[in-house]
Amino acid sequence: MSMRSKFTYLHLTKNFSYFKKLGIKGPKPVIIFGNLLDLLFVSKPDLEVKRLKQFGTIYGIFEGNKPLIQVAEPELIKQILVTDFRLFNTKVRITNIGHPVIERMLVSVRGDAWRRTRTAVSPAFAIGRMRRQYAQIRHCVGAQLVNQLQTCANNCAPVDVKRMYGCFTLSAMTWCAFGARTDPYRDFGHPFVANAWPVFKLPLWKLLALQVLPRFVLRVLRLNSLFNEKCIANITQTILKIMRAKESAGDKSDDFINVVMNSKLGPNEELPDDNNPDDEENLVMRSKTDDNIGTKKSLTEEEIVAQGFIFFTAAFDQMANLLSFITYELALKPEAQDRLYEEIAAAVDADGEIGYNELSRLPYMDAVVNETLRLHAAPVKLRRTPGRDFPLGDTGIVVPRGQPLEIPIYAIHHSDKFYPNADQFIPDRFLPENRHNLKPYTFMPFSTGPRVCVGKPFALMEAKLALVHVLRRFRFAAHKDTKVPPIVKTHPMMKSLESLYISVEARD
Repeated sequence: MSMRSKFTYLHLTKNFSYFKKLGIKGPKPVIIFGNLLDLLFVSKPDLEVKRLKQFGTIYGIFEGNKPLIQVAEPELIKQILVTDFRLFNTKVRITNIGHPVIERMLVSVRGDAWRRTRTAVSPAFAIGRMRRQYAQIRHCVGAQLVNQLQTCANNCAPVDVKRMYGCFTLSAMTWCAFGARTDPYRDFGHPFVANAWPVFKLPLWKLLALQVLPRFVLRVLRLNSLFNEKCIANITQTILKIMRAKESAGDKSDDFINVVMNSKLGPNEELPDDNNPDDEENLVMRSKTDDNIGTKKSLTEEEIVAQGFIFFTAAFDQMANLLSFITYELALKPEAQDRLYEEIAAAVDADGEIGYNELSRLPYMDAVVNETLRLHAAPVKLRRTPGRDFPLGDTGIVVPRGQPLEIPIYAIHHSDKFYPNADQFIPDRFLPENRHNLKPYTFMPFSTGPRVCVGKPFALMEAKLALVHVLRRFRFAAHKDTKVPPIVKTHPMMKSLESLYISVEARD
């Protein structure tokens, strides 16, 4: 080996002793790729489950030569996400380069930027506002989703539930979020509809490149996002046009983007300084004195567009995934489907309707939704980065400032240590009389703590309302084309479903 080759090798492997110095075990990395090549042979969710079983609740992996500490111990998760959450205020970056839209999203920002963004977004999910949007979602269920299912049932044809629910969630999302009425079942030319599915297409080579190649190389190749860059541009341009049309018309409607636009900075107003010291004491003091921050103009136009984009992606694809997985599990477990149907039938009124309050009083519905979220959680992992050296409980491990930690949610949800028979669909785990058996901080489909997903109440309302009206009218069963288990797409941090065919039959 020449001196130049030896130098290159040492440079590319210089971090590979990192975990040994910290006393952390993990899989052996290879030059350039670290542990990423394992994804060529095993899906990311299954790989995370395998690693948790093999290495325990604290271990280390490498993305290229970048070390990532994995933490799956519930008490340590509580420390990271709840007790000391303010210490994890460093911007989260999943790839080696950042996209200007992705980096402004609520899930990406930290510190003061997170506080002012969260404060601007939270009113969009107030209970009173969701009550008003309840009727909009109900309309999308009845006018579109139920009609499509009825057509499939009449034709005795299996239905691609991912596509079907995707059209429903896209229609509901564009109306509730942007005041835009769409019919994704027919109107394929609308920019929201045309870009909704392609935005998530992520070839494996692109995933590896974004996590391995240096930033300057990615810039040359024009790779800067885990999403389809062209679709990001089309979606965000459409959101921007809607915002400007609303401003011109003086639109005061109650949709998501209008609420967030209330925080838009004027042309002569300066963006708040996000570079203040973010130590714990400083943040605690500001949290006590900034109770009125919601009245302040605090977001730029670009930041508002970014929040519109994250609502678009989450309320469309992740909601379609959830409804599809619920339908899949109920199709394979007819006894659970019948039990849920009976609960729904007893709860609806003479017209087959159910009120907002009554929707949250269906214990078996809650159990089915939660068990599906456990088995098929959209986020595979959460990533957090401490702003200063961080002692990891009483393990003796001190995580250096800036060292990313990851919480393998999917693997925790599938651990027999926390959930006996973890691979089985058992909704009874989440019934009120059994919840005392659940270990805290082992169920995190929406994250947990102060940074829990702000859209969680909206997501649960939409899913339950759709299920009430669908299951009241139709029965689902496995079809010869039903893939068991379903096929999911590869993504570094979340799980997304491919096509999934299920038989549908109208109830008498």
